[in-house]
Amino acid sequence: MPPMFSNFFAKLSHPFRAHPQVAAIGYILISTTAFSAMSAGVREISGELHATLIVTLRNFFTLLLLVPWALSNHATGIRTERIWAHARRGCVGAVGMIGWTYCLTIMPLAHATALSFTAPLFTTLFAILVLREHADWHRWLALFVGFAGTLVIIQPSAEGFDWSALLVMVTTSLWAITGLFVKSLSRTEPAMRMVFYMNLFMFMMALPFGLYHWQWPSMHATFILFLVACSSIIMHFSMARAYSLAPVVSLMPFDFTRLVSTTLFAYFLFSEQPDPTSWIGAAIIIAAAIYIARRDVKAPPPEGLGQI
Repeated sequence: MPPMFSNFFAKLSHPFRAHPQVAAIGYILISTTAFSAMSAGVREISGELHATLIVTLRNFFTLLLLVPWALSNHATGIRTERIWAHARRGCVGAVGMIGWTYCLTIMPLAHATALSFTAPLFTTLFAILVLREHADWHRWLALFVGFAGTLVIIQPSAEGFDWSALLVMVTTSLWAITGLFVKSLSRTEPAMRMVFYMNLFMFMMALPFGLYHWQWPSMHATFILFLVACSSIIMHFSMARAYSLAPVVSLMPFDFTRLVSTTLFAYFLFSEQPDPTSWIGAAIIIAAAIYIARRDVKAPPPEGLGQI
């Protein structure tokens, strides 16, 4: 980890070493706030730069921040025997990131964030359909309820359908696929290595499209992109740290604070008023995701996951 971030996390965790559960909650709250700050930053410069260029430059700045770590100890930290697994994750992640960045340019922040809570539902659905995990009626019912929550947010009517909401759903389904890759990679790869290769392959994937839409960013946009890169690193590392201290299922309810922090950023930065249906729909979705996660705590790991 870059020294500036490692020192930050070391100082943060010191008072809570005797209380790992409390520290884990603190880390996950930092992660959700960083996610909201990152999304707000992308929204801020979306009127100046194309979505693919934003993704390209964001990953470029993130890689610059990670270079000191990558070069330390003669680059032993980035040596891996699973380069193609990292590449698959990065390529799918790049498409998902471009989609999410574009979504932030065409719809309210809180609305998009509420729909993003469907990612755990898609992970479960793909695990059932692709990895052939066992699915009892409890899981299917929870999935049905969770996706019903998206209808509360979208509010389809006879007048038309919100196609931008469908794009968010496609994007979160790609997040779910990368989540399956992460499950596999985490068995052999440390978090720092996964973050490095994720950004490397995302940058390589987005670069041709970013060059096609190239323009020199203003000083303001450059500064925002640097902050977005910092937020991305903080988000990923704080999340990894939280999950190393406490079970994922116990932290899932706190993921809902993403909607709180995003709504605050949207209100104070862009004067976007919160939508009550987004809160209700997100609450339904995350309740379904928590229910599925709690039932899966004692489930054996799916066969074939290591070959993804």
